[in-house]
Order: sequence, then C-alpha cells, then structure tokens
Amino acid sequence: MKNIEYEEKKEAGAFGEGEDGIVGHPAGAETNSEGYLKLRETIMAKSASLTADQKREIEFNAVSYRMIEYVQNDDNDEVIEPGYFIRQYLKAANIKQNTFAGFIHVNPGNFGKLLNGTRKINHETAMILGSAFKTDPRLWLQVQDKNELLRLGKIKRNAYQKYNIDNLLRVGVR
Repeated sequence: MKNIEYEEKKEAGAFGEGEDGIVGHPAGAETNSEGYLKLRETIMAKSASLTADQKREIEFNAVSYRMIEYVQNDDNDEVIEPGYFIRQYLKAANIKQNTFAGFIHVNPGNFGKLLNGTRKINHETAMILGSAFKTDPRLWLQVQDKNELLRLGKIKRNAYQKYNIDNLLRVGVR
C-alpha cells in the first residue's frame, strides 16, 4: 500500500540524494522495494551468524529497554506486572518457570503469585532478578512502584485531592 503524501514528497524532491524518507516517516519504506529486501536479507544473514549467547543478550537488552520505556512513559496508565517482564526473560533464556523458582529458592506457588501480580517485588527479589537477568535491581522496584501509583491513582484519586497546599493553608490560618 503506497502512502500518497510520501509519494508526493518524493516526487517533489523533498528527500535529499540517497534518502528515501524512511527516517522520520513511518510510511517511507516500501516493503517490496529492492533496497528494503536487500536490507532485510543483510539483517537476517547477520542474525543467523550470531551465537546463542549473543542472541540471548540481545533479547535480554530488548526486555530491559521495554522495562525502561514502561517506567518512563507517563502517557500510558495500563499496569504491566513485573511478572510479564520475568516471563520475557525466561522465554529468552529458554528456562521454565519452575526451574527458575527452584534456582532462586522460591516456592513455585509463591513465584506464580509474583508472576501474576498478587505478590509484590521486594528489595531482595529485585536484587535476585537484577543479578539473574543483568539488570539494575532498582528497575524492578521502579516497575513495581509505577504499578502501585497507577492502582492508587485509579482507585483513590479523588480521596487524595483534599491533601493540597491550599487546604493546608486554610486549616493553618484558623
């Protein structure tokens, strides 16, 4: 499917020599073009030459970046449990949940609660997860904290609005 705006810009010479509008324009690449197919082939060949350890490290980095993006994105008020990210790491490492639970000396039932969000990440668990998946333990706590704030904001937003400086000053003036 061609993007008419992109085609018009291309014909008008809006892109510099050798540019195809891909950067900054999501519809700028035609997925059937020779250049695109060549690039895809090159990426696939490079990917095939990676060792299992390199591929796992790339997957771990991708999960870590998704966690960072989740923590930093204030536009989304959807809760993503730390367990989602733990599952992503385990999938990348090809490790079963019960195997990991045993490895970190956690009862599989309690680990299941951690995965589904009914049990919270504490500081010790954050240290273990950080070590296991080569992440900053604080990132696990930041995910947990964001979720708690989102939940409280949805449930008690109006209740907390009375705690503002204007109300405090009115009470203090009496």
